[in-house]
Amino acid sequence: MFLAPRQLPPLEALLHDVGQPTPAALGRLLGVHERTVFHWLAKGEAPRPAGLALFWETSWGRSVVEAQAVNGERWARGQVHALERENATLEARVAYLERVGQFGAANAPTLAPVTSWRSGPAGFA
Repeated sequence: MFLAPRQLPPLEALLHDVGQPTPAALGRLLGVHERTVFHWLAKGEAPRPAGLALFWETSWGRSVVEAQAVNGERWARGQVHALERENATLEARVAYLERVGQFGAANAPTLAPVTSWRSGPAGFA
């Protein structure tokens, strides 16, 4: 999934949001010569890759990243709760099976802790 915006704010708005860097500083940030930045400023637009690089430095770009982080955290928290509920259901089923009796399986259906290999649940004695 791509997070890059389809449309970018105007170059002037991007530069305003990042604090109006000097052409020299902007050139260093983007890895281009200062004259190239002057050319972009004269035209009022920069190539899309430069605009995208600037976008992620702005409050707009940071808000996209933050929203992704918050949504990811909420999704993960939901997964944890779902797995906790599923685990509780499975533990209740195992407890029920332990109550109803021994089924003679080679791998006894139990979650009872084994205190030693000689005194464990049926099948371990």
